[in-house]
Amino acid sequence: MKEVLKESDIEKGIISGYKVGLNCYTPVTSYIKNLDISLRIILKVYDKMDLHPIIFGVTQELVRFSTMSNKRYIFYKKNNLNLENEDDFFKNEPDFLKSVTHQHDINYREELINNKMFVSTVIEHTEIGINIKVHNMAEDQLNQEFYIRNYLKLAMNYNNVMEYFNDHPEDPQGRSLGLALSIIILKESGLRPDLMRMGKPGSKSYSRIEIPFNVDTYKSIRDRILNDESIVPFEKPNLIPAQFKEQFEARKRLLEGELTLHD
Repeated sequence: MKEVLKESDIEKGIISGYKVGLNCYTPVTSYIKNLDISLRIILKVYDKMDLHPIIFGVTQELVRFSTMSNKRYIFYKKNNLNLENEDDFFKNEPDFLKSVTHQHDINYREELINNKMFVSTVIEHTEIGINIKVHNMAEDQLNQEFYIRNYLKLAMNYNNVMEYFNDHPEDPQGRSLGLALSIIILKESGLRPDLMRMGKPGSKSYSRIEIPFNVDTYKSIRDRILNDESIVPFEKPNLIPAQFKEQFEARKRLLEGELTLHD
């Protein structure tokens, strides 16, 4: 998971229409480098390099959101806290965020690796646009549906970052600001934050963002499914390592029962 991919190998695969698969426990330097390289090559192929800063930033935040969820699970288990109670969740959040900042008591990366709590990023691309899925592959996860629903409902209406801090006094340092900031950036860039989805169709959770190359004519995956249209153009071979292929195929079957959290 730490190896930096060769640009020539990525470019050959992308030109051939392959997906790109990247895995990480936390977004370390090698992961960020591979993500940057992959997105740059994809956007260069489609002559959309102007979108790189936006897509690169939003994807990182989706990954960080998932890894933070896994860290939160570890924090709750280590401290024998209630994993299901909504009131306890918000009461414990300040202590959790402090633990992530200082990490004096918990080595989160070590715990994530020991518990195989990794995150997989899949980048699909066509001349229509880019579809990025971030799968949280951890077997054990907190029930955070109420938190995600509330977070996204508020964030979709933000016009500046101060609105986040007004709604989240438990996070004065902005440790969980990134996803809300991404939504603001998408809006300011003329893209569609409503094309960001999160769900938990089975035991695992995922997030997805669709970036259209032409906003005016773009139909989202969800819209095409509702209209009984084919979404085959995104179903191409992939660069996902062979040892993870079975897991991804299982995830694909689970995603057929997609649950959209902010509808």
